[in-house]
Amino acid sequence: LKEMTKGPTGNKSKGNENTKKNDDMKGMDHSGMDSDKKDSSNMAGMDHGNMKMEGHDMSMYDLFTINGKSGDLVELLKVNEGDKVRLRLVNAGYLSHDIHVHGHDIKVIATDGQPINDPKVIKDKVISIAPGERYDIEFTANNPGKWYVEDHSENKGTKGMKAVIEYDGSKEMKDKADEKEKLPRLDMTKYGAEKLGSFTLNQQYIATYNMDLNTQMNGNEMVYTINGKVFPDIDPISVKKGDLIKVKLVNRSKADDHPMHLHGHFFQVLSKDGKPVEGSPIVKDTLNLKPGEEYEVAFVADNPGEWMFHCHDLYHASAGMVTEVKYTDYKSDYVPNPNIPNKPE
Repeated sequence: LKEMTKGPTGNKSKGNENTKKNDDMKGMDHSGMDSDKKDSSNMAGMDHGNMKMEGHDMSMYDLFTINGKSGDLVELLKVNEGDKVRLRLVNAGYLSHDIHVHGHDIKVIATDGQPINDPKVIKDKVISIAPGERYDIEFTANNPGKWYVEDHSENKGTKGMKAVIEYDGSKEMKDKADEKEKLPRLDMTKYGAEKLGSFTLNQQYIATYNMDLNTQMNGNEMVYTINGKVFPDIDPISVKKGDLIKVKLVNRSKADDHPMHLHGHFFQVLSKDGKPVEGSPIVKDTLNLKPGEEYEVAFVADNPGEWMFHCHDLYHASAGMVTEVKYTDYKSDYVPNPNIPNKPE
């Protein structure tokens, strides 16, 4: 899933999305990225003159794609009656998308490559997929015909983000697209069956960190902050191998979502808005915080290195919303070339 812009002639562009049959998707490898602080110190001075006060103006994205194609060019999802079908949804773009599968009961069986315990059947709910997130859904092909999989978000370009489930032998499309229909969002913190996870809210942690996510003006420019600072001035999350770490994330922005992505680790979501997770343990590497939301997450420091923890809206990352998980007992033998720009976004 991705957003793009039409060229001067209105031609439809191709992208690099992955929505169907992406069997290598257990996580996105960013281990090769480096956050060279020497080249990032001027990040707060970047020009964002075309940006709204509430955040970046995303109206430029008027073409939404699935596997690089839009509208009628999107590849059919061909099935036979009785098939057990798995769709892997990857948001490779800059905007959140609310995906609705028509005509079928579905289960969300994994998020960010990590399984959901005993997922329950849902129908006529949308799955909200933020930038960087991945969701695996499963359904049984038991309703012959042609059915839409479409985006119900309030973004320009949603008409193009449609796929069609086509049963073998089906000829006529009786289903109707309705991207403007208001449907409830699935709340993953209340989904699946309860099970003891790797972490609990009240266990002992080596350290607890707070990450207040916000925006502020720097002169006539908008910057995106963690604890009131921008990268590289944000204090890192300092760990040693084996440490158990808890992080409290709060989105204090008035209008912006912040899909926060941790490289090199998975974390367990412990609570949302002060309430413990009620359903399956949720293990992720990307967590979307809507304005006003608060989450607590926990992870074990089991992968020595220096790892980015950043907003996956890369405009926000480029304007400062980046920190690091830094192992104090790790020494890298990599020396960045000071003559080659290497910014974290």
